[in-house]
Amino acid sequence: MTAPKFGKVEILVKTEGPTKGSISIIKQTFDDCGLMISGDYIIVIIDERDEINNTLTSTGKIFNLKNIDSYRTYSK
Repeated sequence: MTAPKFGKVEILVKTEGPTKGSISIIKQTFDDCGLMISGDYIIVIIDERDEINNTLTSTGKIFNLKNIDSYRTYSK
């Protein structure tokens, strides 16, 4: 299975704020990547091509949905 590709993905991640019980929102942006939702997780797949060795490496960033406020995708 291949993840759908997007030109840009923005994810708003909820984190513990500076004071006890408060919540902060941090925006993370990924360019030219894949995105899929599986179970309780959002997975952002970032492909990196090594032109010299002609290899492709994929890195997955995994976020628990309970920590996600929202996400936005932009087409290529």
